[in-house]
Amino acid sequence: MPILNLTEAAVKGKVSEGTVLINAVPSIRSGKKNDFMVGNFLSQDAQFEFRVWEEEIYSTIQAHGSGIYDVEVIGSEYNGFYFTVRRVEVSRNENISKHDFLPKIPADQIKNNWRNAMAKLRDLGTTEACWQLIQTVLNAPELEGRFTIEGAAIYYHDNKIGGLVNHTTKTLNILAAILENNPELQECADLLAFAVTVHDIGKVFEYDDLAPAKYWYANHRVRGIEFIALFKDAIIDLYDETFYRQVQSVISGHHGDFGDRPTSIAAAIVHYIDTLESQTTGLLQSMLQTKSDQIRFGDWGFLEPLPIDRFKSIPEDSPEALEAYFTEK
Repeated sequence: MPILNLTEAAVKGKVSEGTVLINAVPSIRSGKKNDFMVGNFLSQDAQFEFRVWEEEIYSTIQAHGSGIYDVEVIGSEYNGFYFTVRRVEVSRNENISKHDFLPKIPADQIKNNWRNAMAKLRDLGTTEACWQLIQTVLNAPELEGRFTIEGAAIYYHDNKIGGLVNHTTKTLNILAAILENNPELQECADLLAFAVTVHDIGKVFEYDDLAPAKYWYANHRVRGIEFIALFKDAIIDLYDETFYRQVQSVISGHHGDFGDRPTSIAAAIVHYIDTLESQTTGLLQSMLQTKSDQIRFGDWGFLEPLPIDRFKSIPEDSPEALEAYFTEK
């Protein structure tokens, strides 16, 4: 059975068959009549929610957990699109592995974006000593090179191989804009650049190939502080203990109201940077993969998508222009 193209299958009422990856263990929820299962299919192009209403079907997934399955699904819609699973069995295809499904960000794109972010921040006051310290931290053997491999999330934003460094790079770009607009902050450019770089470093230990790691329940803020303690002496020798403690406050407080509240201005600034980047990326990912006219977003309900491509001029000799000429009334 071939790998299911989720994007093509994501049509209300369309029945499709194929092989899918369930990368994280789905949850069981209580419905009005019976319990049902909710999870996500993950592919290189998209991630879509699925639901299983019958226990005799979802019991197979309960028994085997995350993994590769052959399924029959039908496109469904209620408060957003999802797949209803009508049949499921463990895939026996030994020629397919988990890495055939995982979405990836190109390595060259990651490197170029990182270099550009560094160049911006160098112009705004970050020192070479700071970047050398960052390189030492990111090359630490304890990370096993996973800072450039792991994702920034499992479900919502930058949930791709390379997503963690991609998210971090984008937060550094936002920091550059803040430093440019607030010159008084440039005195603390090293502190903010270092703190932004390591604010999510614990995700290397929280996730494993876009799925929860063994000790996921010790969240990335806890694991990040634990990891950065390995460099306490080096940080204090280069700067001072205030710098080190401020970095700790950023790691612990960058989730704002959804974790330990920020206890420093640095933590508050990084919280807003992190929120802006992750929420924007999540909204765009949802908008680009949905086929409906509106996006459902948390407590706000439905949001109107951006009119991307709507205002682009069409070359007069393009097939689209020719079609419009003969079809417009």
